[in-house]
Amino acid sequence: MDYRKTSYMIISLLFVLAIILGVIISHIRKADLRIAFLDVGQGDSILISQGSNQILIDGGKDGKVLLEKIGRFMPFWDRSVEIVIATHPDHDHISGLIDVLRAYNVHSFLETKAKSDSATYKKLEEEIGGRNIEKIETAKGLKVLFPGSGELEVLYPFGSIAKVDEKNSNENSIVAKFRFGESSFLLTGDITEEKEKELVASGADLATEVLKVSHHGSKYSTGDEFLSATDAKSAVISVGKNNSYGHPSDEVLRKLSKHGVEIYRTDEIGDIFYKCEKFQGKCMVANQSFL
Repeated sequence: MDYRKTSYMIISLLFVLAIILGVIISHIRKADLRIAFLDVGQGDSILISQGSNQILIDGGKDGKVLLEKIGRFMPFWDRSVEIVIATHPDHDHISGLIDVLRAYNVHSFLETKAKSDSATYKKLEEEIGGRNIEKIETAKGLKVLFPGSGELEVLYPFGSIAKVDEKNSNENSIVAKFRFGESSFLLTGDITEEKEKELVASGADLATEVLKVSHHGSKYSTGDEFLSATDAKSAVISVGKNNSYGHPSDEVLRKLSKHGVEIYRTDEIGDIFYKCEKFQGKCMVANQSFL
């Protein structure tokens, strides 16, 4: 009797495991690519994911909030993040990454040579150094290919940069463009209008469907010349509700409206994500019903 009961339990367990494995394999094969601009308050965090492959760009300033957010967009069985990118070493972009390094197996960490004397940055570097993580210095021309779908290309900085202080770290933010079929996303970190003009003058391919507005909509970014070069159809502003900085500025909102850009704000909508269908080769803004 005990033998039959044990055999039945084993068979039942194997059956359940087979179902779970089938669900996982089906998810990986059929998963659409998604770009999620996560609502992390007054900060930035962008998750590009497809099945069990992810690129996380910045992490906001609260690790607990970030882990809850990315947990909603990643499969529950997936405990790895393939690539993490820190656009620049400001607290509101890197602090949350510390908890990600502790909770997930991160394969590669991309950053510039810009350093910081802040305690947050030093802790982040300690966490990276204590793990088997490949560190890659990022500059113009570096490309990251997503399996069978998108491509992320770094447009700025133009070359290796030395240590910068906290006051001008925004100017050295990584700027990257993600392409998927007919759709594209220009991700600008916290660059200033001065650096925007340098990008335009360099002849970089700035034309994009979706623009991630720099520096949470600060009045010191998002110039008219830059907006004309991007010809963006929509813009995402990652910003905290009722923040003390007055972001996004009325000036930037007026510029975006003048250029006919549709505006999406995390302080008003929450997480903003795009679902990209390989068959159509396009990305469309989605909502919670697609989760």
